[in-house]
Amino acid sequence: MITVTFETFDEVVDFAKKVLGDVSQKTEISKEEPVQMPQPGVQSPVQPPVQQPMPQPVQQPEVPPVSAASAIQQTCMPLASPGVQTSQTSYTLDDLARAAMTLMDSGKQGELLGLLRSFGVEALPALPPAQYGAFAVKLREMGAQI
Repeated sequence: MITVTFETFDEVVDFAKKVLGDVSQKTEISKEEPVQMPQPGVQSPVQPPVQQPMPQPVQQPEVPPVSAASAIQQTCMPLASPGVQTSQTSYTLDDLARAAMTLMDSGKQGELLGLLRSFGVEALPALPPAQYGAFAVKLREMGAQI
């Protein structure tokens, strides 16, 4: 299947002249030359151009003007609230052990054992390295400095 798209009416006229020949110029067929008729199924029918609907303009909501001072103030505001760590920190087993020791020294041994059990381990060395970050967050929630 052949699809032809035109932008203007003049393009349609030019195309029709090329395909059909200029109908204003009459041509004679001599009787000596045989006329070859097109074989059925060989030519593809030319479909009329499909008109695309005109897109409707989208109304933009009016935005109140912003002064330069308020624009600067808005761009200078911090994106994260204080106390929230925004960068990914990697922890080692030693980092976690030091933080856990400070909790044990402050009398939170039972809470620390409960935390280890919530991660499915009995002791800190059995904690998978993929869970170090989540464990460090929980230690921090318990009051450890890590």
